[in-house]
Amino acid sequence: MNSSSGRRDAEAWLRRYGWSPERDIGTEADELIRKAQEQAVECGISWSPSEYAHTFVKNYGGLKILLHESPENHFFADPGFPYKGGAEEIEELSRELGERVFPLGYDSYDGAVMVVDEKGRFFVVHHTGNYYLADDSLQALWNFKKGDVQDAEDFHV
Repeated sequence: MNSSSGRRDAEAWLRRYGWSPERDIGTEADELIRKAQEQAVECGISWSPSEYAHTFVKNYGGLKILLHESPENHFFADPGFPYKGGAEEIEELSRELGERVFPLGYDSYDGAVMVVDEKGRFFVVHHTGNYYLADDSLQALWNFKKGDVQDAEDFHV
């Protein structure tokens, strides 16, 4: 975060939706991850979650977080992808980064999917392109909300 007040703002926003730094959904995270893996297999793709993906799902999994009120847009912290072709787009980003990525959730407005790679970098796969969010989950969600992104091409191998 750029400042401690920015971090406090992000934490206050997420707390309204049931998040806390201590949140841990335990074995439910494994079930959510397994469902995302099964969804990928249906598309002929195999995903393995990194420690960063597993930690994110344990801490945020199952939350519905309001990103914007008009039009109403939520981030669903539900690993997987919401539309046909999503797995292929996620795999394409993985190839471009030279790192495995795992989907963490998506927005309800246009189906943008947040992913994390094996280095702990968070990106968003969007119909307009792929974007880097942050190296920290809290900052990544805050940047997703604010639309503060960087072109993912800057991270391609």
